[in-house]
Amino acid sequence: MAAEFTDIRDELQESFDSGVTLPYEYRMSQLKQIAKMIKAMEKEYFDAVYKDMRKHPMETNGTDLRFTESDLGYAMKHLKSWMSDEYVKTDIANKLDSAYIQHEPKGVVLILGAWNYPIMLCLMPLIGAICAGCCAVVKPSEVCEAASVVMKKYFDLYLDPKCYRTVTGDAKVATALLKIRWDHIFFTGSVGVGKIVARAAAEHLTPVTLELGGKCPVIVDETTNIDTAAKRIMWGKCVNAGQTCIAPDYVFCHKSKREKLIERMKVHVETMYGDDPEKSESFARIINPRHFNRLVKLINPDNVAFGGAVNEETCYISPTVLQNITTDSDIMEDEIFGPILPVLDYEDINTVIKYIRSREKPLVCYLFSNNSKLVTEVKSKVSSGTLDINDCLMHMMVPTLPFGGVGNSGIGSYHGKASFETFSHNKSVLHKPIGMESVNNLRYPPYDAEWKQNLVFHLAYYKPSIPSFARGMAKYTVYSTFAATAFAYAYAWNYNDH
Repeated sequence: MAAEFTDIRDELQESFDSGVTLPYEYRMSQLKQIAKMIKAMEKEYFDAVYKDMRKHPMETNGTDLRFTESDLGYAMKHLKSWMSDEYVKTDIANKLDSAYIQHEPKGVVLILGAWNYPIMLCLMPLIGAICAGCCAVVKPSEVCEAASVVMKKYFDLYLDPKCYRTVTGDAKVATALLKIRWDHIFFTGSVGVGKIVARAAAEHLTPVTLELGGKCPVIVDETTNIDTAAKRIMWGKCVNAGQTCIAPDYVFCHKSKREKLIERMKVHVETMYGDDPEKSESFARIINPRHFNRLVKLINPDNVAFGGAVNEETCYISPTVLQNITTDSDIMEDEIFGPILPVLDYEDINTVIKYIRSREKPLVCYLFSNNSKLVTEVKSKVSSGTLDINDCLMHMMVPTLPFGGVGNSGIGSYHGKASFETFSHNKSVLHKPIGMESVNNLRYPPYDAEWKQNLVFHLAYYKPSIPSFARGMAKYTVYSTFAATAFAYAYAWNYNDH
């Protein structure tokens, strides 16, 4: 198995070395193929995801396919500008030189997708790799069995096999892939598996992007609109039956509003999914019995505010809100990743912030508040991959916002230009004219003239100082004088030499 994958990697390396992925036209042609592919596979993909998770096609369309298509459209619109060299300012000593950042592709990369949003979590990184000019091997998750079969079928049909390959299989396949040296590894999944990926990458000093997860907290204070907060929180929790890395994981609500919040949560769940969500076509199922059994153990009947219904045969768990939960309850230990939401109350916001800061840094922190002082406080004191204020999940729809975790919730980011940057190496380039060497004579030994040393020092180095307009003008005047002196000296030298 390892030899087979090594051969694939070598073939892709040969294609990459040929330079076929470098032109703008080639990259755009592959992006156009993805656009065609999404249209062609739509029906089969909807059916496959329904088979895997009983997820409504409209929800699959909005949270998976169309979302990916939107990121694709944004990339196609901006690709040419992303590929352009990025010119930067130079200091006075290099004023006649060109200094710029060249975005070069990292090479042959590995993308390990996840099962909860199969297309999005494979294609969006792949879009970034194609934009950057990389070749790639993509492995969809084996957990979404039906979806992975459809994805491989269409990926193989529409993408250039000389540069992009799709492999399927279980954890043994992933393990074999991780033994090979790649130029970048992009992984989406659990923290535990993320650590395995990081260890494997470290063997080859391979850079990684790890899109992980964790417990995303929600803070609801007394100033917000409780009804709207309840609706947005429960929507964010129930999409994909809670199997979303950025789903609200637990709620801290001000004590004076907790009962009303839970009451409105129940109302909105009934509005969205009916009196019996099990009969609703709009509510998905848990992906498999293993995850179902894990989640069922977290539901203590004594703590159920509403919900709590389960069906082992269909892996159904109803939208469930738990109350009378404490911070040391079992459900507060690990990421829930299901439609179960503990609601805790608080009186002093400082205790909430202290608690969140004591945990691993979350992928997202949600805050519902109309208190600008609290918003500022949470922004400055709570470290998270993203801060979403007065909504859930919707930051994902902004292509100009990089998406990624911090600390235990992930390494690196993507979406929009950030995807391009993830698979690019920013190569610094300084292009100095070969002529006017007399100017450079100032920097060469012997260091026998103190005025020459002072001139070089003032021209070539930044000095620590407190910025101010007056100081800036003084520095400009001094540096201009030094520069004029240097060039006059250089030209005189040239003239005397010739």
